Amino acid sequence: TDLGRFTLDSFGQVELYRGAVPVELGGAGVGGALNLVTKLGRDDNGDRIAASAGFGSFGARHVRLRYGDSHWHDKLLSSTTIGYEGATGGYSYFSDNGTPLNSKDDRYLTRTNDAFDQVDAASRVALADTPGENAGVRVAWKDQGLPGNVAMPTMAAKLDTLDVVGDVHAVEHAGAATAKQLAYVLVEAQALRDPLDELGLGAQERDYTTLSGGATSTWIVPIGRDRLTLGAELRGDRFTDADAHDARPALVGDREGGAALAALDLVLDPDERLVVTPSVRYDLVRTAPTPSGELSVAAPITRVDSVPSPRVSMRAAVTDDASLKASAGWYERLPTLIELFGDRGTIVGSPNLLPERGPSADAGAVWAPAHALGPIDRAMVEADGFATRSHDTIALVPTGGVALRAMNIADALTYGAELVATARAFRIVTVTANYTRLVTQQLEADPDFDDKALPREPGHALYARADAVYDVLGHRANAWFDANWISTAYMDRANLQAVPGRVLFGCGARVAVVHTLGVSLAVQNLANLRVQELPLVPPPTPTLTQAPTALADLYGYPLPGRSFYVSLDWSYR
Repeated sequence: TDLGRFTLDSFGQVELYRGAVPVELGGAGVGGALNLVTKLGRDDNGDRIAASAGFGSFGARHVRLRYGDSHWHDKLLSSTTIGYEGATGGYSYFSDNGTPLNSKDDRYLTRTNDAFDQVDAASRVALADTPGENAGVRVAWKDQGLPGNVAMPTMAAKLDTLDVVGDVHAVEHAGAATAKQLAYVLVEAQALRDPLDELGLGAQERDYTTLSGGATSTWIVPIGRDRLTLGAELRGDRFTDADAHDARPALVGDREGGAALAALDLVLDPDERLVVTPSVRYDLVRTAPTPSGELSVAAPITRVDSVPSPRVSMRAAVTDDASLKASAGWYERLPTLIELFGDRGTIVGSPNLLPERGPSADAGAVWAPAHALGPIDRAMVEADGFATRSHDTIALVPTGGVALRAMNIADALTYGAELVATARAFRIVTVTANYTRLVTQQLEADPDFDDKALPREPGHALYARADAVYDVLGHRANAWFDANWISTAYMDRANLQAVPGRVLFGCGARVAVVHTLGVSLAVQNLANLRVQELPLVPPPTPTLTQAPTALADLYGYPLPGRSFYVSLDWSYR
């Protein structure tokens, strides 16, 4: 799922599960699960209608409307959002012209082929008495250029995408037992146009269609103080890669599978302050991938994967304000559809990908005092440690062109820690920060890759933000400032193509002109950083130890300099 196709304000709740994942959300995951819950009915302020519009640098613009209310004498809740956003792009970025050791030909270029337009709509309804029974549909259409990276910009490569996702949830009660049912369907149609072979995969005009569907049934049965959860899944995927001019037969791949899940919550004290949960998920999946169309790649083989994922987790309430949690087990991650089939544009799939698997463990502590601590009325601190020893690790590696390829690269060791903290003082100032330390090591017989970091995984990442809310001359105003730092990362397995570490700053403010109308201004990349210094290892001369390079993301795409965005928001009851 591309989270960029969803708007945050259409959700009323975001649930993050670290480590252990509930059975009803699949029961397995390398790091956890994210559950996005749509806000139904009126918003937290009691408003039925909310609208916003804005514009900014590089032709950025958006318009969005949300309607949520209750119907049929408050028996039914609904939420509908529709919006448009787009940009013309065309910002300037630094280029060393492919000669990092020669500064005489350095220059600034204008980003090309980076415009996009996107329209999305979502609607969901639920019964007010049982909000767990709901149904919804999301539709998103995007027309975009594929601009390429710093070294290989493009002029004509395009991608159109249409997504339709529908799902239905039902809840049934049979005595003390509770059954939760879910069914979903996804249709995605994409059209790739690369007439000039700018992506490095040959001139092509191709149409892709992905059809996915599935159903899940979960039963929760109390056994004394304990709870037994049983679940079953069925799902199927079909991918079609067709030449737009019928110059060759369409390539078709499919994947069908099922899973059985079980978990037992062992409540080890009457107040449920200590719960231990052993769980297991077993997948049986048949995969018949599409041929890749490349002579150098072995023909795909239809195969059946038997994938067990046992795990045990623990949570303990040490005090009313502090909890401990931990989990450990064996995970197996099946390749995603994009990794398996690719889109043959920005990502080349690998038909013969094997599941990634290995032991993993995590442990953490959370402190969230229920009462104020002097002027601090709200606070939370969480610390977590994690480790994974993966086999047949799946990663995206460069193909030599703009596109990336999904590959089983090696065994790998990944471990690290995360610290999250937030506090609000005087009900005015809120400070939030999270820091992640991540160590990744390829475990490979080839000395060119052994002990090197995994591609696109920075060792350090820090985000911090401060918000202040205050009444100014009778108008509610808030301002924010944030900082985002990541350390050096590498785009290739040999750690030769480095992305230097960087710090980016941003700020913004919003003022309520009247009770229902507000205006806001946001500034990104406040320092207008566009050039970074890339360390040269080894240095060509004692005096030449670094070279200027473009500010870029972890995929080599140049980022814009300072940008502004102005927006208006309005609500109505």
